[in-house]
Amino acid sequence: MANGICDFMMRKNSAVRLIVMASATLGGCTTLPSNGPTAGELIKSVERNDSGLGIRLIDFSHASMQSLTSTPLAASTGFEDLRREGAADSPEIVRPGDTLSISIYEVGVSLFSAQSAAGGDLQVSNPVANAQRMSGVQVDENGDIQLPYIGTISASGLTPRAIEQIVEQKLRGLSQSPRAVISITDSVNGTVYMSGVVRRPGRYRLSVAHEQLRGYLAIAGGVEGDPSDVIVKLTRSGVTREMRLSDVQIGSPNDVRLLPGDQMEFLQRPRTYTVFGASDRISQVPFTSETLSLAEAIARVGGPSDARANSRGVFLFRMVSEGPDKPARPTIYRLNLMKPATYFLAQQVAMQDKDLIYFANSVSGPPTKLIGIINQLFGPFVTARALTQ
Repeated sequence: MANGICDFMMRKNSAVRLIVMASATLGGCTTLPSNGPTAGELIKSVERNDSGLGIRLIDFSHASMQSLTSTPLAASTGFEDLRREGAADSPEIVRPGDTLSISIYEVGVSLFSAQSAAGGDLQVSNPVANAQRMSGVQVDENGDIQLPYIGTISASGLTPRAIEQIVEQKLRGLSQSPRAVISITDSVNGTVYMSGVVRRPGRYRLSVAHEQLRGYLAIAGGVEGDPSDVIVKLTRSGVTREMRLSDVQIGSPNDVRLLPGDQMEFLQRPRTYTVFGASDRISQVPFTSETLSLAEAIARVGGPSDARANSRGVFLFRMVSEGPDKPARPTIYRLNLMKPATYFLAQQVAMQDKDLIYFANSVSGPPTKLIGIINQLFGPFVTARALTQ
């Protein structure tokens, strides 16, 4: 049919004859620039292993659904191993640089009473409990604190309760029924850091409640944007892991208890897929929803072009993991949109980040394209001639 059209146009116009002769020189009317291979060309290239990548070509069917629904190769590497790192750490451990609040209570003979401070009689009995409060006591770089009548106490690595017992023991014989209450009021080491697209980035003090990642994120006001498009980058003891925030569900193993010094960076990294080939919308498309099926992904770009695409040659390109210790393998799934079952299966397959959909060109596309070029060149002359008649 294409050759007959070419012969007809050659008889009608010498200019058209030149165009057809030029196209024949390039291999006939079917040799024109193309935005991608046909389905047959793609399949032959995979079979010959032209790339040397060992690409697999699998027909899209119910049998191939298992590999399509496997664990995605996203940034989600899990926080389970970080759960074991520094598991004995506690926000209530005193460290160099911490600031303590110390209160000492006495009954009867009071070491810190007003009489003692004025040089009065230390044997005066006072049935009322007295309290001496010392705020802003800082742990020095050696981990020590200095207290009146007690001297130096090595506080680093101890809990406030343990330091209380040491203070009370050292005050025995100097004061009657001494009791100490100690708390950490500020700690650089007992904090976590949040940065990135979190609404209130900054340094957050850990508490004895042992809140988990999601709990502290709520304290920080959450993140800006869809959690499915946000990556959590958690660094602990020099080890960094990252995963999507949507995979860190409350109460899940990935919702780890935060430890002193943890650093969390929340990065905006939207999930996208790309579309190439005989489509009217060759583009990079964001998911914009937590889940997106293959059928929805094809529909968003308008599907294959009616004029140029081969509906039997729609291909999904994906890196597929065959196991936790095996490298990902490039895999191509071939869809036949002329089969009704394909549409049902496509609704059950979830798209993964960085998937690629390719609409193969039809073998009749180049002749059609040539005819379109000729019509664009000579259509105005034909119209003008018809109007002058």
